[in-house]
Amino acid sequence: MSIDWGKASKEFFDEQPHPQGHGLKIKEFATAVKLATMVKFGGHAEAHEAAMFWQEFAPGGVPIMSAQEFEHTIDHLAPLSFTFHGRPPSMQEIINLKDRQPHEARKYFADLPDQHYPHVTAGDMVKTIQAGNVHALNTIGRPVLKNEAAEMIHSGESPPAFYARLKQDADSKDPAKAMLPSQNVVSTQDGGDAGGGSGAPSGGLPPRQ
Repeated sequence: MSIDWGKASKEFFDEQPHPQGHGLKIKEFATAVKLATMVKFGGHAEAHEAAMFWQEFAPGGVPIMSAQEFEHTIDHLAPLSFTFHGRPPSMQEIINLKDRQPHEARKYFADLPDQHYPHVTAGDMVKTIQAGNVHALNTIGRPVLKNEAAEMIHSGESPPAFYARLKQDADSKDPAKAMLPSQNVVSTQDGGDAGGGSGAPSGGLPPRQ
C-alpha cells in the first residue's frame, strides 16, 4: 500500500504548535483568529486573544460547534445582546441559544434584568426609552435618562405626561437647569445604553454565565 506523503506531512505539521499561537496548534490558529475577531466587535484579534477564545470554543481541543454554525449564531444573537445589554453574547448564551427560534432568543435577552436598574427588565427599559425619546427631546431638549425610564415603568405614567410634568417642575425652580441631566443617573448615551448605540467592548467574549 502506497503512502500519501503529502497528506501525512500536512497532518503532522497541523498538529504542531503554531509559533505565534500561545498554545494553539497550526491547524487551529487561522480559525481561532477569525472567530475571535468576530466576537471582539472592533479590531483584529491578537494571537493571545484567539488563544483565550479557543479555550472557551474548543475545551479539550474539541470545538463545541462548527465554525460556520458559530458565525451564523453570532450574526443572529449579537444584535439582540447589544441592543438590550450593550455587550456581546457570552459563550454560554451562544451554546444555549444556537438552536432557538429568533423570537425565543429575543425574549431571552429582553427578559434579563437591565444592567443598571435590575428591578426592571431590559426589554421594558428599551421599549420605554424608545417610546419616550421623542417626547423628551421635544419637551426638554435631551434624550430619556435611564432613571426616568425606570420611573415611568414603575409608575405607569406616559412619556408625554412625564416630560410635561418634568419641564413644569424644572421651569418653576430654575429654567436654566431644566435641560441638564443629573450627574447621579445613567444616561442612555453612555456605554450602558439599553436602547442601542453603545460602543462595542474591545475584548472577546465575557466569561461563562
